Parts: sequence; C-alpha cells; structure tokens
Amino acid sequence: MRRSRLLLVLTIVIGSVFLIRSASAQSEQPATRPRIQQIALFKNGLGFFVCQVRIPDDINSFSIAPDGAASHGTFWVAYPPKVKLSSLVAGSVDFQQMTEAVTIPELLRANIDRSVRLNYKDKDIEGIIRYFPDDRRPSLPSPYALGTPESVRIPRVGSRLMLIETDAGQIAIDPYGVQRIEFLSGPANTCFALKDKSTQIDVTLAKPAGGKKLTISYLAKGITWAPSYMVDITDPAQARISAKAAIINEITDLDDVQIQLVTGFPNLQFSDIVSPLALKENLAQFLQALTKGQSRRGRTVAVMAQRSMEYMGAASSPSVMPDYGSAQAGTVAEDLFFYPIASVTLKKGQVGYYPLFTESVSYEHVYRWDIPDYINQQERYVYGQQPKSEEEEIWHCLKIDNSTEVPWTTAPAEVVQDGLILGQDTLEYTVSGDKTVLRITKAMSVKAQQIELETERKRGALNVYGRNYDLVSIQGTLSVKNFQDKSITLEITKTLSGQVTSSDPAAKIEKLARGLRRVNELSQLTWTIELSPSQEKELVYTYQAYVRR
Repeated sequence: MRRSRLLLVLTIVIGSVFLIRSASAQSEQPATRPRIQQIALFKNGLGFFVCQVRIPDDINSFSIAPDGAASHGTFWVAYPPKVKLSSLVAGSVDFQQMTEAVTIPELLRANIDRSVRLNYKDKDIEGIIRYFPDDRRPSLPSPYALGTPESVRIPRVGSRLMLIETDAGQIAIDPYGVQRIEFLSGPANTCFALKDKSTQIDVTLAKPAGGKKLTISYLAKGITWAPSYMVDITDPAQARISAKAAIINEITDLDDVQIQLVTGFPNLQFSDIVSPLALKENLAQFLQALTKGQSRRGRTVAVMAQRSMEYMGAASSPSVMPDYGSAQAGTVAEDLFFYPIASVTLKKGQVGYYPLFTESVSYEHVYRWDIPDYINQQERYVYGQQPKSEEEEIWHCLKIDNSTEVPWTTAPAEVVQDGLILGQDTLEYTVSGDKTVLRITKAMSVKAQQIELETERKRGALNVYGRNYDLVSIQGTLSVKNFQDKSITLEITKTLSGQVTSSDPAAKIEKLARGLRRVNELSQLTWTIELSPSQEKELVYTYQAYVRR
C-alpha cells in the first residue's frame, strides 16, 4: 500500500513537472516573423507591407513580431471567417544578442567569472570578476500620477560598478577606471550578451486553427525607391528613353517579395505618427504627436545643377544606352500607378538596381526663354535688380511625347547622344499621352537681349487704402540672334503685371489667376518663332501698370 501511494505521488509530481515545462515552453516560444508577400513603395521612405502568418498547430495563443513601426491607423489584421480571434495585445519583451566588445568595460562584462589582473588607477588588482550589472533602464514617471510633474525625466544610467573577488575579499570598482587587463586563465572572451527590449504582438484565439493564415498590412518607414531616366537622342527622329529604379532597404531582409513602385501623389496624412501598437511612445507622447499636427503634404523636387558640355569626335563613341525591353503592364488605382517588380531579394542595408523599361518616343528640339515679371508683390518695379545674365538665359530643351503605356514619375533624367552626356535635369511627372519639356543645357550659341523703358507716367493716378500709385506706360524690346548653323524653334514667355496694350509680332496672351488681390492683373505673353542660321529678330510689347510710389 505504501509503495502504491509513493508511486502515485511520483507520478503526479512527474506529470506536474512535465505540464509546467510544457506550459513554460509554450509561453517562451519565440515570436513568429510574418512572411512579407508584397510591398508598395513610395518615394518618401514609406512602404505599404502585406504579410502573412501561418497559425501554429494545436495551440490557441502565439506571438508575432512584424518588421517596422507601423504608422498610426494603418495596422490591420485580416483572417478567415472560421478563425475566432479573442485578443491581440502588443507588449515589450526582453531579448539579448551577442555583441562584440569595443571598450574595456564591455570586455570586462564579457569575462565574468574569469581570473584577471587589472591596472586600476595606477594600482594592480588581482582576482575574479564576479558581478557586472546591466545598464539601468528606468521607466519614466507616469504623467497621470498624482504629484508627478510632467517635466521629470530620468536618464538611462550606465553601469559603473563591478565586483572583484580577491584574496582579501570583494572590492567594488568603477570599470571605466580600468586602464589595462591581463587575463590569467586563457584567452579573453570578446563577445557579450547585450540585453534590450523588442515589441511583439500576442495573439489569442478562441480555439486552435492550425494551418489557417492571418494577413497583416501596415504602412512603415525604412524602405523607398528612387527612379531615374536616360534619354538618348542619337536618332534625330526617335528618342530612346530608359527607366530604372534603385530600391533602398533599411528595414528588414526581403526574400522573393513582390514590389509595387508607386507613381503619383498619395495623401498619407498620419504617416509621421507612429501607431500605438509599435510601443515607441507612451500615451502622453502619442497624444502630443497628434496635437502637433499632421504630416506635411506635398513633394520635394531636387534641383539638379546644369553644366554646358562640348564633345569632339562623338561619332566613334560606344553606345551607353541600355535596352531593358518594353514597360510591363502595371496597375492603375484611381490617381496612382503601381509598377510591378515580380521578385525582389534584398538584404537589410543593401541597395538594389532594377531595370524598368526602354521605349522609343517622338521628340523635338526647342529653345526656351522665360522672362520674369519685374513688378513684385508689393507693386514695386524691380527691373535690373538681378544679374542680367539670368534674365537673358535661353535653354536648349527637348519636348518629349510620352507614348508609352505608363506614366513617368518625377525623377532625374540624363540626356546622351552618341554615347556622351549632354546634360541632366528633372523630368516632371508626365501621364501617358502627354508631353513634357526636359532642359538639356544653356544655349550659348543663341544670343538674347532685352530692355524695358518708361514711356509715360501719370503721378498719383490711384490711391488704395492710403497707398499712392503712379500709372506707368512701359515698352519692352526683346532681341534674339541664332549663331548656329541650323534653324531652331524658340519659345519666349514673358510674365508681366498690368494691362497689355500691344505686341509685335502678336503674342498669345493669357490672364493668370495668381495675385488676384493685387492692384495689377497678371498676364503671360508667349511667342513661338523660327530662327534660321545667323538670323536675328526683334519683338516689342507695351503695357501699363500701377507702380507704388
């Protein structure tokens, strides 16, 4: 009987230990990283991730660790109807990773329980390293607790304590005062376990659903694409335009991931505000981020420096123009275009080069002279207050027809001919079927001059809110001469404030809506003229404008 009872007790104990170990093993099961299926890349460092997680067999709770910190309002979890989700909770967990020691204190941390001889403040200490605490990571006081000022901030405390066991007993020293280490029991360990915290999401199901999949989608920073173009004008009838994409990956390893390159101007209002599920901020910081304002809208276009270049013997130069084939069919979603790349494998920290297309398009050479308005927003005349050369610059440009099936996004565009570079500028966003103008270089062989003269003035012609204005009649003269051995087409635009009274030859006159609250109306005059070799032409326009005294 006693033996039977003893056997029963042992059975219960062993079973309990087994259950406890099983439960512990389940709770300590590492978080699953979702498999990234697809990323839509924007040009501002944001990516829209679509991932999947297979639900483990025979359990109803597990953890996932998505890559990247989701933007506020973009983290979503979808699952089949038969999967019953009970809860989804984000929390912090401790983890450690082996790190190479690069300082003497880190080397001491890596060699706990080793015999050493230390030179500490010009004294030798021999003993065994017994204790080296981790850096202290105190929590900030709650701004909602009674009596706690919101301005209190407790900094991270670095470990400046180490215990050495000597023959005389234990002594405590500051590891940052150690000047030299001699290891008495073999080679030193050069790596130590660096402890930190990471975010994981604990998922609890009403019942096991092994084999089913959760789909996770979110917007996060850390990956982008940068497009660029090359335009070859060796053929005088057809230009060849090639496009490529550089994908910059700083978020996670990508393995056979489908990429969508987004062309367009999406409105991502909360992209700069991190989701609470990412645990990057406490409640007070999150609320402060919301009240500070929304993420900035609009776009930034880099302005490329221009430089005139001349080449000799270009006919024998090798071709630098790539041939990537026709553009693949993309996806149009409202005003956005998604250009697909079927499979991308790219490690974190790498930059990938991905050809997009090479197409033939029609083009023509044009020369452009854009002349600014000389009456500023304060209604004061400022002609001659900027360098004369900037007012008389004519640019050699290409007018290119986008006859491809895809839109062209805003990006740098390099122009080449016979294997040599002619210039580089920004190719503006151009939808399929539209035309765009790309500047190549300054037209040094086309001479431009201008002058504006006052022909009449009526003093005190207008008084508005106590401000006196003179009515001034102005005559402008534009002179251009083509020094090239070929005919050119020159487009001239002149913006001016006031009432146009005449133009010779007749210009196309457009009323502009800018500056509606100003005293003078705003107009733009446009001439398109043909210049034969060595030909010179003169254009005259007159207008009246109110000028503030």
